[in-house]
Amino acid sequence: MTYRGFSRAALSAAILTLAACGGGSGGGGGTTSVPEGTPGSVERLIFPVVSASNRNVFDMYTTDGSAEGTTLLADFNEGQPAVQQFYDGRDPILFGDGKFYFGAQSPAEGRELRVSDGTEEGTSLLVDLEGSSYPLHLQWLDGKLAFSALTTGFARELFVYDLDTETLTEIDVGGEASGNITGMHTVGNSVFVLGYGVGSDDEVAPALYVSDGTQDGTQLVFVAGDPVGGSAVKEPVEQRAELTASASYVLGDGDVYPTLIQTPSFTSFAGRLFFIASKDPHNVNSSMLYSVAEDGSDVRRELGEDITFVRNLTAVGDSLYFYADRAVNAATFTRHVYAYDGTTLHESGDFPEELFTSNFYSTSLGLFIVTSNNVYRTTLEDGEFSFKNMHPGDTMTTYIGVKSRTQFGELFTEVDGTIYFVAETIIAGQPAGDELWKTDGTPEGTVFALETNDLTSGDTISSSPRSLLTRYADVALVSGEVAGKLLFSAYDNSPTPKLHAYISDGTAEGTVKLMELPNQVYRSP
Repeated sequence: MTYRGFSRAALSAAILTLAACGGGSGGGGGTTSVPEGTPGSVERLIFPVVSASNRNVFDMYTTDGSAEGTTLLADFNEGQPAVQQFYDGRDPILFGDGKFYFGAQSPAEGRELRVSDGTEEGTSLLVDLEGSSYPLHLQWLDGKLAFSALTTGFARELFVYDLDTETLTEIDVGGEASGNITGMHTVGNSVFVLGYGVGSDDEVAPALYVSDGTQDGTQLVFVAGDPVGGSAVKEPVEQRAELTASASYVLGDGDVYPTLIQTPSFTSFAGRLFFIASKDPHNVNSSMLYSVAEDGSDVRRELGEDITFVRNLTAVGDSLYFYADRAVNAATFTRHVYAYDGTTLHESGDFPEELFTSNFYSTSLGLFIVTSNNVYRTTLEDGEFSFKNMHPGDTMTTYIGVKSRTQFGELFTEVDGTIYFVAETIIAGQPAGDELWKTDGTPEGTVFALETNDLTSGDTISSSPRSLLTRYADVALVSGEVAGKLLFSAYDNSPTPKLHAYISDGTAEGTVKLMELPNQVYRSP
């Protein structure tokens, strides 16, 4: 094994995790600008680009905000693509103390954990396990780097790397039964791991574990679907009386532990892990809100059984937001937005649009709800919800549909208090395609930003901007020419529009074309 580490004196200042990345919807990467020379900051950003030789894998590029300063970060794999891309958050780029951490392939080591300061000379192998370990689920745990990786026995186990002492700890989570970690999430100084365990019926089933980063401090929380306390489940008529919808209770004898656990919903909030799961393994639509304390104790079913189909867990400040269905009777339900502080549940009135296709985003301006038609800024004051439509009053230059999420990432991204999004645009009364908009959180401050394929030519083909920072798991502290800028891809204004990487301050004049992206589908105007 090979380990190479770096001092982390400014770690606490650098780990500014996006709240929305802890579950539910979430923004597509972000940066925070700081003065030049701030410890733990960088003047370069790295980003994956589809490989010229294989559209299913990626190369890692770096930029200082200029075209001449945008290059391949390193040739990890002797001219072949080096970076695998997952669209479910399993393979993030992690930032901390001025360094980027990610997995990449090389002929000598296989796919292993790398570290970079954004320059080729500052890029190196961090951990080399035997074989090709395919590191996933990177996150910070009490100042250390936690991740899952394959071992020689083809089991995916938990590893914790101390960057100060340059030591690696391998943790056996669940023994032979837990040979495949499928999700991880940090809460305080603990990391929760979804793997497998042996249930009371001697069958292997998904199981939740908690670890403090040591073998002795790693324990089973529950096996999904197991009876609490190992006792048989009571008949329905003997189940405990239901509490009110805003109440929660600790699971006890007569209950079963949740099943069908949705790992993308894992959210750290109020010192607990919140997640969406079901008590009925045959009905995913019965999904409810559960939580467990940081140390793995006190497994609760939050709310009452009349609130189901919970979706879009998003922590914003001191509230956990989501939408859910509330049963009115056996045949009728309402679907509303909720805010929960762990004790009190607030329910909205009717939302202006269908929530099923919505995405929730945590920002410094509060919660935003994005539908296929509009962007809403959500406020909760004195228990009352309000949804303000971020739609300009101008009918000549406006938008008629929002494109917040695609297979290849999303562009609803905050940069220093300005929020960027993509919308189907009307300019001077004429359709202009999918273009870039920005908002300061007010309708009057919501304006058309730019279209990269019409900076000079006047054609109306979509620019189709997409964020290039969707794999960032936390906020990068930046200065220099990348500070206060949005890094994105879009089609240019050439006769045959080609996809390029751009960096922009949100104006046409402040937009720089960095590079043409390889292996893209060219389009005709």
